[in-house]
Amino acid sequence: MDVRVSSPSVIGLEDIRRRKLALTSAVQKNRSGRWILQLWSRFIKTRDLYRCVCCDSVEGLQAHHVVRKTLFPWGAFEIGNGITLCHRCHRRVHAEFNGRPDMSLPFGAEQGDDQDEWAFLYGLLLEDAVRRGISEDEFYFLGDRMLTFFVAAQGYEDLREMVLRGEMSRIKFAHEIWRVMPEDWYKNVVAETILLNL
Repeated sequence: MDVRVSSPSVIGLEDIRRRKLALTSAVQKNRSGRWILQLWSRFIKTRDLYRCVCCDSVEGLQAHHVVRKTLFPWGAFEIGNGITLCHRCHRRVHAEFNGRPDMSLPFGAEQGDDQDEWAFLYGLLLEDAVRRGISEDEFYFLGDRMLTFFVAAQGYEDLREMVLRGEMSRIKFAHEIWRVMPEDWYKNVVAETILLNL
């Protein structure tokens, strides 16, 4: 079922909801991953009004996974894990590394999974939702498994508790958790600095 949108300039919330429904239906019916990924891409571009969320270009648009599928496969069809980027902005995101990550290395060790980049992209999505006045949790949803992954990597269980109590949207959580360094990082840096000065 292809949901057609007449023109990017006249995309409304109902158009976005139809794309989301098509994606959700395909996931529930366990359609092929390739088909679901196409529907995910269509949803992301429709939600983002067929323009690069970073620079507003309408040329060479691509739906980009904020957290790569190879790093966290369960985020492949998460609607809050996608952002529309033009070819130029997408190329910049993948400039350092675009291969399969070595999971034994820490985040960013290969320059492909950078917390600052994730914070920036989630921040763009959050700002876009707020500017447009559209529901953050309806159109930028991240499932519990992805939130758990973020907390396992960064800590900040208190932020997830705020989400579960309805005090913070999931996309805001994603932005907040990646824009700050984990407390353990600061403790380790202080400990290493003290040891070096002994």
